[in-house]
Amino acid sequence: MLCDSPHYTPPFNVCALAKDLALLPAWYAEEGDYVLIDGPEHQPFSEWLPPEIQLRAVPVTRKELSCKQSSLTHMEAAPWGVSPQSIRLFEELKQAHELDLYIPVWKDEYAALTSRRTATACLIRMQQMLPDIDLPRPPVFFSQIEELEAYMHQHQAPFVLKAPYSSSGRGLIWLTGSPLNNSERNRIRGLLRRQNVVSLEYALNKVADFALEFYSDGKGNLCEKGISMFSTNSRGAYTGNRLQSQSAIRKEFIKYTGEHMSNVIQQSLASVLCDTFGSKYAGYLGVDMLVYKGSEGFGIHPCVEINLRYTMGMVAIRLFERFLAPGATGIFNISYENNPRNVYDQHLHMKKTCPPSFVNGRLQKGYLSLCPVTHETRYTACIIAGT
Repeated sequence: MLCDSPHYTPPFNVCALAKDLALLPAWYAEEGDYVLIDGPEHQPFSEWLPPEIQLRAVPVTRKELSCKQSSLTHMEAAPWGVSPQSIRLFEELKQAHELDLYIPVWKDEYAALTSRRTATACLIRMQQMLPDIDLPRPPVFFSQIEELEAYMHQHQAPFVLKAPYSSSGRGLIWLTGSPLNNSERNRIRGLLRRQNVVSLEYALNKVADFALEFYSDGKGNLCEKGISMFSTNSRGAYTGNRLQSQSAIRKEFIKYTGEHMSNVIQQSLASVLCDTFGSKYAGYLGVDMLVYKGSEGFGIHPCVEINLRYTMGMVAIRLFERFLAPGATGIFNISYENNPRNVYDQHLHMKKTCPPSFVNGRLQKGYLSLCPVTHETRYTACIIAGT
């Protein structure tokens, strides 16, 4: 759910993710960038990272930042995604340590741009631009559960219901028939209480997940940064990305769509995104796309959701470019385990059974944790590479 209060406190699982994966930006940051670690101290890279890997960024705590204050020049804040909460964090940091720090400005229109309604509007616009391509029916939005049930009764299941402010597979409810059962009604009523509206769309027979990554300069210009291929679990929640060359991933995408359709869809999507976001939003954005099996072959959903942030797909692109050896491929995995002991034991098991090997400072094969794993860790990020 999007909360426009700068004093919003995230739930426990979000706080745990932010703490456990705090160093992940160091893998895509540029030379000399600082990565803020929100804690009293951090483990030096040398204590957990193989000596063959050299990261460009410098992790700093608030205390360390204060000590460096006199030597710092002008800096720009670069949160994962712009939100009232992230802006407040950097404003407090700037004031407390008297930093020369540029901070993005929150705009009220961002709330609408991050909603699934905007992604739906982009899909409808693409359908108008591409009348000869059979794109999926757009989601329908409901504010009353009775209207939702009436629609389901008139149309054929299965459906997937989504909260308007959710991403990475969260806020999804799979509905296999009508009428709704009591558990489904209670979950949907909870979403309506919190977000006032839900969307409903036909559940597609998914074959593969892709995403197109872009950067918008906020001045009307949009440039494509690459294509990513990712995986989800049985509930639709994000689990990781494939680490391969751009040419290999594009070849996989074209295998389902054909080269002409692939080019037409990507060009149409870029045009619609430029019109929608180009002059309103500055930063990275990723658009999830879905390949599905239809009655007459493969189809594509070109705009499942739009994420206004530095996405895991962009992280995967940077990881492949910077840290995998020539000819190597792999997976970038994000996982969660409620029992920290299991996390730590699995980490030790992977280090022992899949030790990393390197060529000229790049991972050729094996297991590499991207963040420190301790006895308190619940979220992990790693690469498992092979040749």
